[in-house]
Amino acid sequence: MKPGRKLGPRHLHDYELVYFPKSTRTLYTSADVTYAFDGPFALVTRPGETHNYLFDPAAPTRHLFVHFDLETDWIRSRYPKLLLEGAAPVSVADGSLIPQLMKQLLYSFHHRPPRWQPTAEMLLLTVMEEMESTLAPGSGNRDPEMMPPQITNALQYIEAHANETIEVDQLAKMAGWSHEHFTRTFQRHVGHSPKEWMTKRRIGLAAQLLLQRPDSIKQIARAAGFADEYYFHRLFRRMTGMTATEYRRKYGDPRLREMAPPDDWGRFYPLNHIFVLRSADEE
Repeated sequence: MKPGRKLGPRHLHDYELVYFPKSTRTLYTSADVTYAFDGPFALVTRPGETHNYLFDPAAPTRHLFVHFDLETDWIRSRYPKLLLEGAAPVSVADGSLIPQLMKQLLYSFHHRPPRWQPTAEMLLLTVMEEMESTLAPGSGNRDPEMMPPQITNALQYIEAHANETIEVDQLAKMAGWSHEHFTRTFQRHVGHSPKEWMTKRRIGLAAQLLLQRPDSIKQIARAAGFADEYYFHRLFRRMTGMTATEYRRKYGDPRLREMAPPDDWGRFYPLNHIFVLRSADEE
Protein backbone atom coordinates (compact mmCIF):
# COMPACT_ATOMS: atom_id res chain seq x y z
CA MET A 1 0.00 0.00 0.00
CA LYS A 2 1.20 3.50 -0.81
CA PRO A 3 2.14 5.79 2.11
CA GLY A 4 -0.82 7.39 3.89
CA ARG A 5 -3.46 5.27 2.16
CA LYS A 6 -6.74 4.78 4.05
CA LEU A 7 -8.83 1.62 3.78
CA GLY A 8 -12.29 1.60 5.32
CA PRO A 9 -14.34 1.72 7.32
CA ARG A 10 -15.33 -1.55 5.69
CA HIS A 11 -16.85 -4.90 6.52
CA LEU A 12 -16.32 -8.15 4.64
CA HIS A 13 -18.57 -11.11 3.87
CA ASP A 14 -15.81 -13.61 4.69
CA TYR A 15 -12.82 -13.96 7.01
CA GLU A 16 -9.55 -12.20 6.26
CA LEU A 17 -6.14 -13.17 7.65
CA VAL A 18 -3.56 -10.37 7.34
CA TYR A 19 0.14 -10.55 8.12
CA PHE A 20 2.44 -7.51 8.43
CA PRO A 21 6.02 -8.84 8.19
CA LYS A 22 7.79 -5.87 9.75
CA SER A 23 7.28 -2.81 11.90
CA THR A 24 5.11 -0.12 10.36
CA ARG A 25 3.32 2.97 11.57
CA THR A 26 0.09 1.58 10.19
CA LEU A 27 -2.94 1.96 12.46
CA TYR A 28 -5.70 -0.67 12.58
CA THR A 29 -9.04 0.05 14.25
CA SER A 30 -11.67 -2.54 15.20
CA ALA A 31 -14.43 -2.43 17.83
CA ASP A 32 -13.44 1.18 18.59
CA VAL A 33 -9.91 0.12 19.60
CA THR A 34 -6.88 1.29 17.60
CA TYR A 35 -3.67 -0.74 17.35
CA ALA A 36 -0.24 0.42 16.14
CA PHE A 37 1.90 -2.21 14.38
CA ASP A 38 5.28 -1.51 15.95
CA GLY A 39 6.55 -4.94 14.91
CA PRO A 40 5.45 -8.00 12.87
CA PHE A 41 1.74 -8.65 13.46
CA ALA A 42 -1.05 -10.91 12.25
CA LEU A 43 -4.79 -10.44 12.61
CA VAL A 44 -8.11 -11.91 11.56
CA THR A 45 -11.20 -9.90 10.70
CA ARG A 46 -14.57 -11.62 10.87
CA PRO A 47 -17.56 -11.39 8.50
CA GLY A 48 -19.54 -8.21 9.11
CA GLU A 49 -16.94 -6.75 11.49
CA THR A 50 -16.38 -3.05 10.84
CA HIS A 51 -12.70 -2.10 10.74
CA ASN A 52 -10.33 0.28 8.99
CA TYR A 53 -6.65 0.84 8.26
CA LEU A 54 -4.58 4.01 8.12
CA PHE A 55 -1.35 2.92 6.49
CA ASP A 56 2.11 4.26 7.32
CA PRO A 57 2.20 7.92 6.23
CA ALA A 58 5.92 7.87 5.40
CA ALA A 59 6.66 4.52 3.73
CA PRO A 60 4.88 1.86 1.66
CA THR A 61 3.35 -0.91 3.76
CA ARG A 62 3.95 -4.51 2.79
CA HIS A 63 1.37 -7.05 3.94
CA LEU A 64 0.12 -10.49 2.94
CA PHE A 65 -3.54 -11.46 3.20
CA VAL A 66 -5.82 -14.43 2.60
CA HIS A 67 -9.63 -14.56 2.49
CA PHE A 68 -11.39 -17.72 3.62
CA ASP A 69 -14.65 -19.23 4.85
CA LEU A 70 -15.24 -21.56 7.80
CA GLU A 71 -17.89 -24.17 7.15
CA THR A 72 -18.00 -26.13 10.40
CA ASP A 73 -18.96 -25.24 13.94
CA TRP A 74 -16.07 -27.42 15.18
CA ILE A 75 -13.50 -25.06 13.65
CA ARG A 76 -15.26 -22.00 15.06
CA SER A 77 -15.34 -23.56 18.52
CA ARG A 78 -11.63 -24.41 18.28
CA TYR A 79 -10.63 -20.74 17.92
CA PRO A 80 -13.02 -18.89 20.27
CA LYS A 81 -10.65 -15.98 21.04
CA LEU A 82 -9.26 -15.50 17.55
CA LEU A 83 -12.72 -15.50 15.94
CA LEU A 84 -14.29 -13.25 18.56
CA GLU A 85 -15.30 -9.89 17.09
CA GLY A 86 -12.72 -7.26 17.97
CA ALA A 87 -10.00 -9.78 18.86
CA ALA A 88 -6.63 -8.06 19.20
CA PRO A 89 -3.92 -8.47 16.56
CA VAL A 90 -1.24 -11.02 17.44
CA SER A 91 2.41 -10.08 17.79
CA VAL A 92 4.58 -12.40 15.66
CA ALA A 93 7.61 -13.32 17.78
CA ASP A 94 10.98 -14.73 16.79
CA GLY A 95 10.62 -18.43 16.06
CA SER A 96 7.03 -18.05 14.89
CA LEU A 97 5.84 -20.28 12.05
CA ILE A 98 3.52 -17.61 10.69
CA PRO A 99 5.96 -15.86 8.31
CA GLN A 100 6.92 -19.03 6.45
CA LEU A 101 3.39 -20.47 6.54
CA MET A 102 1.94 -17.31 4.97
CA LYS A 103 4.53 -17.42 2.18
CA GLN A 104 3.83 -21.10 1.63
CA LEU A 105 0.10 -20.41 1.49
CA LEU A 106 0.56 -17.86 -1.28
CA TYR A 107 2.94 -20.19 -3.10
CA SER A 108 0.30 -22.96 -3.01
CA PHE A 109 -2.40 -20.65 -4.34
CA HIS A 110 -0.19 -19.48 -7.20
CA HIS A 111 1.51 -22.72 -8.32
CA ARG A 112 -1.21 -25.18 -7.29
CA PRO A 113 0.95 -28.28 -6.79
CA PRO A 114 -0.72 -31.70 -6.31
CA ARG A 115 -3.16 -31.67 -3.37
CA TRP A 116 -2.66 -27.94 -2.96
CA GLN A 117 -6.14 -27.33 -1.55
CA PRO A 118 -5.95 -29.65 1.51
CA THR A 119 -2.36 -28.49 2.00
CA ALA A 120 -3.48 -24.86 1.98
CA GLU A 121 -6.23 -25.67 4.48
CA MET A 122 -3.73 -27.25 6.87
CA LEU A 123 -1.33 -24.31 6.52
CA LEU A 124 -4.13 -21.86 7.27
CA LEU A 125 -5.30 -23.83 10.32
CA THR A 126 -1.72 -24.00 11.61
CA VAL A 127 -1.47 -20.20 11.42
CA MET A 128 -4.75 -19.90 13.30
CA GLU A 129 -3.60 -22.45 15.89
CA GLU A 130 -0.57 -20.34 16.73
CA MET A 131 -2.59 -17.14 16.85
CA GLU A 132 -5.21 -18.69 19.15
CA SER A 133 -2.54 -19.94 21.54
CA THR A 134 -0.99 -16.47 21.64
CA LEU A 135 -4.33 -14.97 22.64
CA ALA A 136 -4.83 -17.53 25.42
CA PRO A 137 -4.69 -16.27 29.04
CA GLY A 138 -1.16 -16.06 30.37
CA SER A 139 0.45 -16.23 26.95
CA GLY A 140 1.53 -12.62 27.12
CA ASN A 141 0.54 -11.35 23.67
CA ARG A 142 3.25 -8.75 23.45
CA ASP A 143 6.50 -8.22 21.66
CA PRO A 144 9.29 -10.10 23.43
CA GLU A 145 12.34 -8.05 24.29
CA MET A 146 14.75 -8.54 21.43
CA MET A 147 18.05 -10.19 22.31
CA PRO A 148 20.93 -7.74 21.75
CA PRO A 149 23.40 -8.80 19.04
CA GLN A 150 26.17 -8.74 21.66
CA ILE A 151 24.43 -11.56 23.54
CA THR A 152 23.69 -13.43 20.32
CA ASN A 153 27.35 -13.23 19.36
CA ALA A 154 28.38 -14.43 22.83
CA LEU A 155 26.06 -17.45 22.57
CA GLN A 156 27.48 -18.32 19.17
CA TYR A 157 31.03 -18.03 20.49
CA ILE A 158 30.25 -20.24 23.50
CA GLU A 159 28.68 -22.85 21.23
CA ALA A 160 31.69 -22.87 18.89
CA HIS A 161 34.19 -23.09 21.77
CA ALA A 162 32.21 -25.12 24.33
CA ASN A 163 35.15 -27.45 24.98
CA GLU A 164 37.53 -24.58 25.75
CA THR A 165 38.05 -22.40 28.81
CA ILE A 166 36.18 -19.13 28.29
CA GLU A 167 36.36 -16.23 30.70
CA VAL A 168 33.39 -13.93 31.26
CA ASP A 169 35.74 -10.93 30.95
CA GLN A 170 36.67 -12.20 27.50
CA LEU A 171 33.01 -12.28 26.41
CA ALA A 172 32.34 -8.86 27.96
CA LYS A 173 35.30 -7.38 26.10
CA MET A 174 34.04 -8.87 22.81
CA ALA A 175 30.67 -7.22 23.49
CA GLY A 176 32.28 -3.89 24.35
CA TRP A 177 30.57 -3.87 27.75
CA SER A 178 31.70 -3.95 31.35
CA HIS A 179 31.76 -7.30 33.15
CA GLU A 180 28.78 -6.29 35.31
CA HIS A 181 26.62 -5.01 32.43
CA PHE A 182 27.38 -8.04 30.26
CA THR A 183 26.58 -10.50 33.07
CA ARG A 184 23.34 -8.72 33.99
CA THR A 185 22.16 -8.52 30.36
CA PHE A 186 23.11 -12.13 29.64
CA GLN A 187 21.18 -13.33 32.69
CA ARG A 188 18.07 -11.37 31.68
CA HIS A 189 17.93 -12.72 28.13
CA VAL A 190 19.28 -16.26 28.55
CA GLY A 191 17.96 -17.09 32.01
CA HIS A 192 21.38 -18.26 33.20
CA SER A 193 24.57 -16.48 34.19
CA PRO A 194 27.38 -16.72 31.62
CA LYS A 195 29.24 -19.29 33.76
CA GLU A 196 26.12 -21.37 34.28
CA TRP A 197 25.40 -21.35 30.55
CA MET A 198 28.96 -22.34 29.63
CA THR A 199 28.78 -25.26 32.07
CA LYS A 200 25.37 -26.26 30.70
CA ARG A 201 26.67 -26.26 27.14
CA ARG A 202 29.78 -28.28 28.04
CA ILE A 203 27.63 -30.93 29.70
CA GLY A 204 25.35 -30.84 26.66
CA LEU A 205 28.36 -31.41 24.43
CA ALA A 206 29.49 -34.30 26.61
CA ALA A 207 26.01 -35.86 26.46
CA GLN A 208 26.06 -35.55 22.68
CA LEU A 209 29.53 -37.15 22.43
CA LEU A 210 28.51 -40.00 24.73
CA LEU A 211 25.92 -41.06 22.16
CA GLN A 212 27.99 -40.40 19.05
CA ARG A 213 31.40 -41.77 20.01
CA PRO A 214 32.51 -45.16 21.40
CA ASP A 215 35.26 -43.44 23.44
CA SER A 216 35.71 -44.01 27.15
CA ILE A 217 34.04 -41.68 29.65
CA LYS A 218 37.45 -40.20 30.45
CA GLN A 219 38.06 -39.41 26.78
CA ILE A 220 34.59 -37.89 26.47
CA ALA A 221 35.18 -35.69 29.51
CA ARG A 222 38.42 -34.37 28.05
CA ALA A 223 36.84 -33.81 24.62
CA ALA A 224 34.16 -31.69 26.32
CA GLY A 225 36.81 -29.59 28.05
CA PHE A 226 36.91 -31.21 31.51
CA ALA A 227 40.45 -31.83 32.73
CA ASP A 228 39.22 -33.35 36.00
CA GLU A 229 37.31 -36.57 35.31
CA TYR A 230 35.92 -36.77 38.85
CA TYR A 231 34.56 -33.22 38.65
CA PHE A 232 32.95 -34.14 35.34
CA HIS A 233 31.26 -37.18 36.87
CA ARG A 234 29.82 -35.14 39.76
CA LEU A 235 28.65 -32.33 37.50
CA PHE A 236 27.12 -34.65 34.91
CA ARG A 237 25.14 -36.53 37.52
CA ARG A 238 23.93 -33.32 39.17
CA MET A 239 22.72 -31.84 35.89
CA THR A 240 21.23 -34.94 34.23
CA GLY A 241 20.17 -37.01 37.24
CA MET A 242 22.27 -40.01 36.17
CA THR A 243 25.87 -40.97 35.61
CA ALA A 244 27.48 -40.72 32.20
CA THR A 245 27.51 -44.52 31.95
CA GLU A 246 23.80 -44.71 32.78
CA TYR A 247 23.06 -41.96 30.28
CA ARG A 248 24.88 -43.80 27.50
CA ARG A 249 23.19 -47.08 28.40
CA LYS A 250 19.72 -45.52 28.49
CA TYR A 251 19.87 -43.36 25.37
CA GLY A 252 22.64 -44.93 23.32
CA ASP A 253 21.88 -46.18 19.83
CA PRO A 254 24.51 -47.39 17.32
CA ARG A 255 22.78 -45.39 14.61
CA LEU A 256 23.65 -42.14 16.39
CA ARG A 257 27.32 -42.79 15.73
CA GLU A 258 26.68 -42.28 12.03
CA MET A 259 25.27 -38.79 12.57
CA ALA A 260 27.23 -35.58 12.26
CA PRO A 261 26.85 -33.24 15.26
CA PRO A 262 24.62 -30.22 14.63
CA ASP A 263 26.33 -26.87 14.27
CA ASP A 264 23.26 -24.66 14.53
CA TRP A 265 23.40 -23.06 17.97
CA GLY A 266 19.99 -21.44 17.47
CA ARG A 267 17.90 -24.61 17.23
CA PHE A 268 14.54 -24.47 18.99
CA TYR A 269 14.85 -27.81 20.78
CA PRO A 270 17.36 -29.43 23.19
CA LEU A 271 19.66 -32.21 22.03
CA ASN A 272 19.34 -35.82 23.15
CA HIS A 273 15.74 -35.61 24.31
CA ILE A 274 12.74 -37.81 23.49
CA PHE A 275 9.33 -36.16 23.28
CA VAL A 276 6.11 -38.17 23.63
CA LEU A 277 2.87 -36.66 22.36
CA ARG A 278 -0.28 -38.13 23.90
CA SER A 279 -3.86 -37.46 22.97
CA ALA A 280 -6.12 -35.54 25.34
CA ASP A 281 -7.90 -38.80 26.22
CA GLU A 282 -4.67 -40.22 27.67
CA GLU A 283 -3.95 -37.26 29.96
